[in-house]
Amino acid sequence: MMTDREKYHYSLKVMILIGLVVSVIMGVFALNIYYFREVEKSLIEQTYQDLKKENNETVVSLQRMVQERFGMLEVFSAYCDLPEGQEIEKWQKDLEPFEREGLRFGVSDSRGIMYYGNHEPRDVSSRSDYQRALSGENSVSRLPSQEFDGQGGIVLMVPVIRDGHVNGVACMEYTGADLGKYLKSTGFSKYGANLVFTKSGEMVVPSPGFEKYTTIYEMLKPMEFRSGQSLEQMEQAVGSGRSGYVAYGSNGSRELLYYQPAGIGDWMVASLVETEGYKRTLHKIWGLSESFITGTTSLLVCTFLFIVYMLYLRKKESKRAQKDSLTGVYTRETARKLVEQGLKGGGKKRFYACMFLDIDDFKKINDTFGHHRGDLVLTQAGQILNDCTREEDVIVRFGGDEFCIWLYGASGRKQPEAIAKRILNAFHLSGTIHASIGITLVGEEETEYDAILKRADQALYQAKRKGKNQYAVQL
Repeated sequence: MMTDREKYHYSLKVMILIGLVVSVIMGVFALNIYYFREVEKSLIEQTYQDLKKENNETVVSLQRMVQERFGMLEVFSAYCDLPEGQEIEKWQKDLEPFEREGLRFGVSDSRGIMYYGNHEPRDVSSRSDYQRALSGENSVSRLPSQEFDGQGGIVLMVPVIRDGHVNGVACMEYTGADLGKYLKSTGFSKYGANLVFTKSGEMVVPSPGFEKYTTIYEMLKPMEFRSGQSLEQMEQAVGSGRSGYVAYGSNGSRELLYYQPAGIGDWMVASLVETEGYKRTLHKIWGLSESFITGTTSLLVCTFLFIVYMLYLRKKESKRAQKDSLTGVYTRETARKLVEQGLKGGGKKRFYACMFLDIDDFKKINDTFGHHRGDLVLTQAGQILNDCTREEDVIVRFGGDEFCIWLYGASGRKQPEAIAKRILNAFHLSGTIHASIGITLVGEEETEYDAILKRADQALYQAKRKGKNQYAVQL
């Protein structure tokens, strides 16, 4: 029998264990959520930093390229001959090795007629960049759309000075596509793209796939901007020459764009990156977190079940150690602990009667049939006593052929006597066992184990003196 106190302690242990397992699972889950949020935050911040860094590198690359090209043009302008209107000019032969698709050189006279290698001459006298170069300044500007092989680009112009006077202008022109290839050679290119535009939004170098748009605002107009951002806000920032970020999306795709002044005229340089790669990284991390949570939870549940199983085995082994190996009832020492605890209980949750039982003529059975038969009788007696009592009652092998039964729960004399009659009848039906039983009642305030047992033993001897195979009661 497990006392209420033992049941309570066992249940408490299991509940504490369950609470610990649930707490650990919730803690692991919370830590993974926190970790995921921190990683997401770090990835976003890193994306912003990388994008800004990439844009800074693009600006430096663009400025360096422009300065290098100006240097080339100044050298070229120093030795080239001014156009004479001939079919093939000397300077055209000198520049043939340098010209390629997407790049061309030109020289103009003082009237503003620009001659491009083997290309047709063009009147550029009305263009502002030509006027600045003619006044002695180097200039870089956006090439009008359709100007160079049906597309726009950039044009660099330097004055051709002879004898201290500007006699013409030398130029170098790049298509937007050619310049885009140059800007795309940065380490960031595999993650995003770069573009160059003016403060009014006109494309100088468009982003790949968006060549059909003449302005960046036309490109961004169909996009859905992140909450708190708008195309109008970007236009105001760009018009004021400020740098900034915009996040937008379309058809499920999300992009992040950073823009800043290029330091060249009114140009702006922007870098953009699709956030799908970052999202894939997040999904991968979340997948790993889910796997970790699932694995940890499974491990904790298995550990919990293992511990519960070990507690069960320990309880089972403890019970086995408490029981007599032959009869299956409690040992004398275990019973004393259980009963003394039960006697301390108040109300109906206590032992109310004690029965002392002795198998009649057991020595004769051993002597006549042997100890093996005697053991079988004791085993059978234990089974009968278990069948005739309740689970909460404590049955004890007191020693040899003596048994003690402590009745738990109710009170009064009738119940113990009814149980005694039931036991004697079961022994009689077995055909081999007869017994004598002594009964004593336990007072409501009585807690002395030995005193109660002594009265039950005295009642047993009364039953023996009456002729055995019966019970006697001593109050």
